[in-house]
Amino acid sequence: MIHLDTYHMNIEEDDLVRPLHLVGDRLGYVHIGENHRGLLGSGHIDFTGFFHALDDIRYHGPITFESFSSAVVAPGLSHDLAIWRDLWTDGGAIALHARQFAASQIEAAKARPSSGERH
Repeated sequence: MIHLDTYHMNIEEDDLVRPLHLVGDRLGYVHIGENHRGLLGSGHIDFTGFFHALDDIRYHGPITFESFSSAVVAPGLSHDLAIWRDLWTDGGAIALHARQFAASQIEAAKARPSSGERH
């Protein structure tokens, strides 16, 4: 199985859609994170395209969220990961936002007219 991570894909890939279509049913785990590791939807990641591609390949596996803020991460880990910004202070609130954001993206992808590109 293949693990794809939007934060790292943002660095390494030309886009976030083509890799999903290439891996298809070999995708076993999805990790979503914003380009600056903050609140989903507040950066420049194309989550609409990404979630539409997940729907195209009929992905139904786990989707997890990762975000860092120097306000809550231990100083040693903040240094090791080069986390220098306080992007948030309430882990519960950011987790709830991530859950709602992902759910709305999944719902929107399922509601769109069929593109004929499902694999």
